Amino acid sequence: MIVFAKIITFLLHPVVLVSPAVFLVLLGSGNSVEQSLIWAGVSLLFVVAISLYILAGVRMGFFTNFDVSKREQRVYLFPVIIIAGMVFLYCLIHFNGPKSLLFALIYFIIAVFILALVNLKIKASIHVGAITAAIVSAMYFFGQEYSFLLVLIPVMAWARIREKRHTLKETVVGFIMGLLLAMLGIFGVQYFI
Repeated sequence: MIVFAKIITFLLHPVVLVSPAVFLVLLGSGNSVEQSLIWAGVSLLFVVAISLYILAGVRMGFFTNFDVSKREQRVYLFPVIIIAGMVFLYCLIHFNGPKSLLFALIYFIIAVFILALVNLKIKASIHVGAITAAIVSAMYFFGQEYSFLLVLIPVMAWARIREKRHTLKETVVGFIMGLLLAMLGIFGVQYFI
C-alpha cells in the first residue's frame, strides 16, 4: 500500500498540477488553445525553476526531501515561491498576458503567503490543500459533473498519512485551507473579473 500512496502523492503533487491547472483556467476563461498552451508552458518554466531549487536544497541538505515535509524547512521554500510568482506576474504584465491568469497568479501568491503564515503554527498538508482547491474550483467553473473528483481529497489525505508525511489533523487543516482558498478565489473571480 505504501507504493500506491507514493504513486498518488506523485501524480497529484502540486508541482505536477500547476501547468495543467493554468491551461484549464485559461481555456475555461475563453482563451485559445494556442494561447493557453503558451502560458501553460511559461508556467512550466517557473515550476521547473522552483523544482530545481528544491532539488538543490535536498542535495545541499537544507531540505530533507522534495516535499519539504519538515515544517521548519518550509521557511526557505515559501519566500522563493512568492518571488518566483512575482517574477511570473511581471512577465504577465510586461507581455500583456491573459487577465484570468493575472488574477489566478495574484490569488496563488496570496495563497502561498497565507499557507506560509499557517505553517508557522502547524504543518498543513499542501498536497491536500492544493487538490481540494483545484477540485472545488473545477466544480465551480466547469460544472458539477466534476464532483466525482471529490474522492481524490480523502485519497490524497490517506496517502500523506500512509507515507507518514502528515497526521490526520494536518491533512484536515490542509483541506480547510484549500477549501477556504478556493472560496476566496471564486469570490475574487465573481467580484473582480
